[in-house]
Amino acid sequence: MPAQKVADEVRLASRIHARLLDAFIDLTERELAGLTPGFAEESLTEALEALRAARKSYGTTAGVMVISNLQLPQASNAA
Repeated sequence: MPAQKVADEVRLASRIHARLLDAFIDLTERELAGLTPGFAEESLTEALEALRAARKSYGTTAGVMVISNLQLPQASNAA
């Protein structure tokens, strides 16, 4: 099945979004590294999972491959 053609404008926007998500993922990982186990740590871990999923979708649209997707332990539901 041939890949769907994506307009250059959409591809450019997707690359920008992917780059911003990469920066926010990095910032979140650094913040997470300094936390002790607890609600904040679990909350950031869940947020990081959502950011990584969003990054994958933008990477697909932009034609950008995800080169690092470190898996963190599954967060328990604190709610």
